Amino acid sequence: MIPAGEYRPNAETANWSLAAATGWTVAAIAIGDLGFLFPASMCFALWLQCRQRLVVDGHSVHRIGIRAVVLDLATAEVVCRGSRWWRELFFLGQSLQLRDADGHRLYLESWLWDAPTRSAFVEAIAGGAHS
Repeated sequence: MIPAGEYRPNAETANWSLAAATGWTVAAIAIGDLGFLFPASMCFALWLQCRQRLVVDGHSVHRIGIRAVVLDLATAEVVCRGSRWWRELFFLGQSLQLRDADGHRLYLESWLWDAPTRSAFVEAIAGGAHS
């Protein structure tokens, strides 16, 4: 069972994405090229994704933020185990996907969620699926 509480994405990812967004924005202003605002917006979108959180309460997990969902851990199964962060992020690889009996899906991207958090969810679901 996953301990009840709140889980947040990797803070380092949030810091670097906000720093990169700021850098691209400053470059766009300094150089006068609005084309630099596109990578700035992509970095800012990643920062927004880092603002989400998971709240585990008993047998359910609530993902608050982008792609909000409530997942029943008692009936959840692992649909896809995911891959390395660079494959997921740069080559559109499959991320860790969990699905409950009602069809709700929870995605745990490896560039956001640290390995111990992802492993805890997989182990809890694997252990609870046959008990």
